[in-house]
Amino acid sequence: MLERLFEPLGDFLLFSERLLTQSPWLVVMVAILMIVWGTSRSLKIVAGTMITLLLIGYMGMWQDTMRTLAMIVASTLTALAIGLPIGILMSRFDRLQRWLTPALDIMQTMPSFVYLIPVVMILGIGRVPGLLAVVVYAIPPTIRFTNLGIRLVEKDVLEAAEAFGANGLQK
Repeated sequence: MLERLFEPLGDFLLFSERLLTQSPWLVVMVAILMIVWGTSRSLKIVAGTMITLLLIGYMGMWQDTMRTLAMIVASTLTALAIGLPIGILMSRFDRLQRWLTPALDIMQTMPSFVYLIPVVMILGIGRVPGLLAVVVYAIPPTIRFTNLGIRLVEKDVLEAAEAFGANGLQK
């Protein structure tokens, strides 16, 4: 029964993995290089990424690398989907921040392997338990950075947003 709760997560992981492993390597490499260019705007970083990807392919590690990349993408998107709303709520309600801060402190001080033990005991060995352990490890920074990012917006900026007619959701 509990396994069914995490089926969508497993399906998303399998979709990401199939997309990266069954697509032509050249298409995947060009897409990765475009993402790297879009985020860095540095030809040196793009060239270094291209050389690294070519070496990975030359050494016969392309499939394993794409599986790892699929897990990273699925973990990151899941952690963002869970962490951003909690961080927004935490920035709005001081009481929620007081309750969650000790839990986040504990979660950040434990090694990621510790999260894997109860997940494996409940769900068994597989990709989804590993994904869940990574997600649980990645959620605290997402929540904290979202909370701090919202709380540290200067009052002048908020006043300017109100002056231009922004509502609460837009701010």
